[in-house]
Amino acid sequence: MKSVNVGIIGFGTVGRGVVRTLLSKKKLLKERSGLSINLVKVADKNLRQRKGMRVPGKLLTKDINSVLKDRNIDIVVELIGGIHPAKEIILKALTLGKHVVTANKALLAEHGEKIFTVASRFRTLLGFEASVGGGIPIVNVLRKSLIANDIEVVYGILNGTSNFILSKMSDEGYTFRQALDDAKARGIAERNPKLDISGVDSCHKIAILARLGFGLSIKPKDIHTEGIEGLDPADIQYAGSWGYAIKLLAIARKSGQKLDVRVHPSLISLKNILASVKYEDNAIFIRGDMVGGSLLYGKGAGSLPAASSVVSDIMEIAKSIGEFKKAKDFFRFQFDTGVKKAREISELFTRYYLRFSAIDKPGVLAGISDILAKNKISIATVTQKEKKAGQPVPIVMLTHKANEGKLNKALERIDKLNFITKKTVKLRIVR
Repeated sequence: MKSVNVGIIGFGTVGRGVVRTLLSKKKLLKERSGLSINLVKVADKNLRQRKGMRVPGKLLTKDINSVLKDRNIDIVVELIGGIHPAKEIILKALTLGKHVVTANKALLAEHGEKIFTVASRFRTLLGFEASVGGGIPIVNVLRKSLIANDIEVVYGILNGTSNFILSKMSDEGYTFRQALDDAKARGIAERNPKLDISGVDSCHKIAILARLGFGLSIKPKDIHTEGIEGLDPADIQYAGSWGYAIKLLAIARKSGQKLDVRVHPSLISLKNILASVKYEDNAIFIRGDMVGGSLLYGKGAGSLPAASSVVSDIMEIAKSIGEFKKAKDFFRFQFDTGVKKAREISELFTRYYLRFSAIDKPGVLAGISDILAKNKISIATVTQKEKKAGQPVPIVMLTHKANEGKLNKALERIDKLNFITKKTVKLRIVR
């Protein structure tokens, strides 16, 4: 029976889940795989997190290098997160000939090109299933299950914190702040939730999926990203009255030789299955030329869902050790699908939701409509809500398909009109 040794760096939420799984399910893993997976070392500068877990003291160390330099360790699992020192740890492990498993989406999104190149050069394998979607096996689906498909689109809900907040606002009438405070109280949101609510976390994940699905290496800074901080409960109510839900979507869609890749709050039909994805759950839709549409749904974060994916990578690599010639033959991370570069957001052509805040006086709607018409923006539906004493009147519109660049020019002019009191709210409608 093949025996494979594992060292873990990082004993936080996910690290604890992985340690717990490898220790408690060693027999099950052996029976199902025919492999003996031995946890040799667990390194973390703060080992107080072992509280509540029975971990043999001999496994624990504060010295990260003792994991990297241990010749008996075959697989290094990096679970500390962030860019530094995670980048240096992974690169050192790879150059020492050790295979690596990581859940680090930010690092792979920012420096994946370098890491994949080094892994190939040193003939080492890299597993990163937990970097996108927690326990959802999206990476393996794109790398293996759909390998014969020409992927047309990958999009979905990739951040559980934002989805929880939007669900609370939609289903229970919470304000953004109330929903965020509830998420923090439940441990769903971090103390500093900026990466989640700003859309950056989803941006990192869609950058990884863009590489896997379309062979395109794209930096997060080149992905148009908007968060949910500015959403008002009124927009959720207006959208609902027209048969739409608002979700934070990450989208990668093939458009000729360009890839339309973006992250932003979106209106989706209540008939769309993603509209029913609530609270912390994630869901990712994929369309391929052979398989058609497929949806993966499940827990996008958390100790055990992420640990499930990490252990899956450990087992996959353990099976492959000694059975491949070069890591680049295992899976190519850059390949030709006809996509050459990312499309600018100004080139987008879609429908929009617009909410204007205006002083109630004659000619307001005509003035807005005139500027939209001059920029070739056609109105599909419009409603003007009842005035409340001392408050501006909300004018809410849905447009027909329009060009983003032209719409932005129109809104820039409209927002300067003397009867407009606030910056116009613009949300894209996604089908």
